Amino acid sequence: MLRFWRNPEFVRHCRAELRRNRALAVLPVVLVIGALIGLGCWASRASELEAVRRWATQFHREDHLAQFQTTYVRDIWRLFYRWLMLVQAGVLSFWSLLACAQSVSGERERKTWDFQRTTRLTPGELLVGKLLGEPVLAYFMVICCFPMALAAAIGGKLRVSDFVSAYAMIMMGALFIGLVGLWLSSLLESRRGFGLLAAIGLFVLFVISYNVRMSNYPGLAAFSPLAGLLPLLQVDTAPNQPIATIFGQKVPWLVASLLLYVTFGAWLVVMLVRNLKRDYEGMRLLTRWQALGCAAFVNFVVYAAFHPRSETFWVQGDMMTRPTAPTPQDLVKLVVVFNTVILFGIGLATLVPYERLKVWSRRRAEGKASLLAEEGLAWPWLALSAVIAYALLVWGLLAWRSVLGFERNVLSASALQLLTVLLFVTGDVIFIQWCRLTRMRAPLLKGVLYLGLYYATAIVLTIVVSLGSQPFAEALSAVLTPVAAFDDRIVSFRAPLSVGLGWALQCVFIGIMIAVITRRVQRPAN
Repeated sequence: MLRFWRNPEFVRHCRAELRRNRALAVLPVVLVIGALIGLGCWASRASELEAVRRWATQFHREDHLAQFQTTYVRDIWRLFYRWLMLVQAGVLSFWSLLACAQSVSGERERKTWDFQRTTRLTPGELLVGKLLGEPVLAYFMVICCFPMALAAAIGGKLRVSDFVSAYAMIMMGALFIGLVGLWLSSLLESRRGFGLLAAIGLFVLFVISYNVRMSNYPGLAAFSPLAGLLPLLQVDTAPNQPIATIFGQKVPWLVASLLLYVTFGAWLVVMLVRNLKRDYEGMRLLTRWQALGCAAFVNFVVYAAFHPRSETFWVQGDMMTRPTAPTPQDLVKLVVVFNTVILFGIGLATLVPYERLKVWSRRRAEGKASLLAEEGLAWPWLALSAVIAYALLVWGLLAWRSVLGFERNVLSASALQLLTVLLFVTGDVIFIQWCRLTRMRAPLLKGVLYLGLYYATAIVLTIVVSLGSQPFAEALSAVLTPVAAFDDRIVSFRAPLSVGLGWALQCVFIGIMIAVITRRVQRPAN
């Protein structure tokens, strides 16, 4: 696997994408674009020099002009270097995501995926070959740009460590984004158009995540390559810039990105290696124990990346800072939001195919299988994940009590809030499991769309009812949606009646769906 240059899948893509004529056509295009960027940087700096010269002549500030001329050439090289590195990062990241996001789904659509699955290549070798082979033309463009970037770094008198770190950040970000795209592609059966839209959406998400550095979770901004790349390029040199933290300890953005890419990438690799050579209908992203570990890991990362913000203000000429950390209730709400996504994702990752569920049902009837079996329904594992999430929430509140304060009733209220999320997510996952037992095409996608239609209907109905009675609308929303998880009226172990009705309704729905699924899988084959 480490000798990727001998990987047959990688070699196949190299032969297809880097034919001599194509490579000779791409090289001059890259050189011309680099030259245009350089000319643009020179023109921009020349116009600034002319403006400074006029200003110095008008106000007799020849010393300022002389200082500007001293760094004139160096600043041109630095500006050229910044733009060249940003262009490389953008092209390589987007190309990797787009190419990998259409890799497996494209092969399925062309009916050629089975030929690759039946080769002697292991899933790991197939993964490496596609991850590095699909965007190989973009990597070739980066190699062509490398001499120009090196010359610009030397001309701009930049540190060697910054130059190496910038390229390391670009490569790490491209590999991780490509891995995300390959994982997305493995989930799609033949919807290449949907994969294209999803890839664009993910790229925008990676770019937007750069702004997370201004929140109470600055470390999560390291998912975006921009967070580590821009400081290395000296694009933003304003004082008091946000920094990455792990458990409150400052770490370089490069280290934070490396930790996130390696740890989250390892989970993606586990999912891909498990399923690349499986039939689409028999795919299961993770085992139940792996899903439980993944949920605990993501919760752990949330607390590791948490760091209360501080604001700067001036008092009689002295700069002061004060924390603007959220209250314990605010932290609980953020954790509940994260766990809503985590639990739903874990539920989808552990859905069981019809055949395995049917075998489990028979063994369960004979007393030979437990509720926690790998082939059983997902709801017991969702409950375990919620318990682990609550235990980590208690740990997080205690760990940050010196900053956030500590209120004992928050622990009991957070338990009810997580219970609300657990019941609604369990109902949604059980419904999608039922969809997988039907004969509808793309049951996972259609199940998610049906759930989206239900929640959209509930929101519209709540808005209409609020025109007549706001309290009744709030009660209706608590019954039909998990919005009660963010209700401030949940204090200690006391909750409004509408929240209890929502719990009861979800329990009834879950019971009905489990009974329907059990009856369906126990039906004798025709």
